[in-house]
Amino acid sequence: MTASPETVTNGTIPAAAPTPPTVTRRTPLPEIEAEPSGALDRFLVGLFVAVPLLAVLAAIPLAWNLGWLGWHDVVIALVFYVISGMGISMGFHRYFTHSSFKANRGLKIALAVAGTLAIEGPVLVWVADHRRHHKYSDKEGDPHSPWRFGTDWKALTKGFGYAHIGWLFNPNRTSQARFCPDLLADKDVSRISRWFPGIVAVSLLAPALIGGLWSMSIAGA
Repeated sequence: MTASPETVTNGTIPAAAPTPPTVTRRTPLPEIEAEPSGALDRFLVGLFVAVPLLAVLAAIPLAWNLGWLGWHDVVIALVFYVISGMGISMGFHRYFTHSSFKANRGLKIALAVAGTLAIEGPVLVWVADHRRHHKYSDKEGDPHSPWRFGTDWKALTKGFGYAHIGWLFNPNRTSQARFCPDLLADKDVSRISRWFPGIVAVSLLAPALIGGLWSMSIAGA
């Protein structure tokens, strides 16, 4: 007797091939937040960009000539410059954006606070923008590309200004959920990012407080 094709040597019919699992494709998160930044946000950015620069240009020569500015003021300024500068370059950039090294919890928090003292924005906003910049470096999608308006000298001049300052006033906000979900999930970093206004106040008031206590005078503040 000849066995049918469906019959195997042990007399049983092989089971049907399993149905392959359904693959669900996840829709990528949008790169731009649904809600743009408001006019107040852009006004505050302009305030933080223009006022300190104008104040320094006007105040230093006047204060030095009148004796209101001393070497302790220079020391305080340099210390805060180093702390905030290292917070941006080593903290916001190398650690939070690129994960270039490992840091324990204390160092992580210190770097987040130090970078925030520079008043360049909350850590989550800064990192999201910078990761997006690296993804589209000098291409469409780069939040601050100098090539945005073209390649002739007029376009590059405009692009230079946009890449340094103008992009800060763009109402389109980079999606934090898309570009820094790891930091959004970090309670310490998220908390420090929310505390941005308070840390800005510390950055503005602490030098005056330290100067006043150092010199024990109102003028030193």
